Amino acid sequence: MGDHLMLDLEEWSLVLNKMLKFHYNISEEIKALVQAIRTEMKPELIPMAEDKSNFGKIVKKAIREMWALEYEVDELQHKFADSIGKMDLDNLDVDFIEDMMLKAKPLQTVLNDIRNRQIAKLEEVKKTYGDAVKDLEPMTVTRPPKTEPAKPAEPAPAAAPAPAPEAAKA
Repeated sequence: MGDHLMLDLEEWSLVLNKMLKFHYNISEEIKALVQAIRTEMKPELIPMAEDKSNFGKIVKKAIREMWALEYEVDELQHKFADSIGKMDLDNLDVDFIEDMMLKAKPLQTVLNDIRNRQIAKLEEVKKTYGDAVKDLEPMTVTRPPKTEPAKPAEPAPAAAPAPAPEAAKA
């Protein structure tokens, strides 16, 4: 693989965990501001809390983008595992190994694409947040399970028209 850049998975994990700690710290700062606004009646802190909240959303978006790439790798690994089925280690033969390698080849291309996007995302995050997170202790958080995108709500059935009032009898 001569000139192909490899993703440093340890660095990826470290940066992701430092981003999680950074987001946590921002959340704690917002909590402190909200408490000061409430207890000390300092409405002048509201714009600062709003700014920190908006920045926290941007940081969380970067974290979610990193997680999204990890979900893609997980999905690819599951597809590969499903395609080869259960392995009977006692009865492995050349045909099984050849079949497994043939199935892995197209998936390798997809994995390389994901890894390249991870490398680009890692560099983007380090460039944007590197100074802010460099001295933070990593915060390990279990990545939440992937959720399916919310389906658009079905329109409610139209209500039956109200019966017309009976005409006055003459």
